[in-house]
Amino acid sequence: MSAAETPSLIRARAVRAAADALVDAVAERAGRSPREAAEAAFYPGHPLGSVDAIEAEIARRRAPDEHGQRAA
Repeated sequence: MSAAETPSLIRARAVRAAADALVDAVAERAGRSPREAAEAAFYPGHPLGSVDAIEAEIARRRAPDEHGQRAA
């Protein structure tokens, strides 16, 4: 660690790198079709029970409501 690389600077760089990775992951996830996302999310015993049900839930959440907002 050089004199310019303080723990605070190292921490700030790590936080920035983590934030960049999160932004990339969110963009990749949003770029998937509801079907692709459902297939990726499904596992045996999933509470929604099937890929079709997960896909429908994803589509519902992505659709804007009457106020133009997306569901949670």
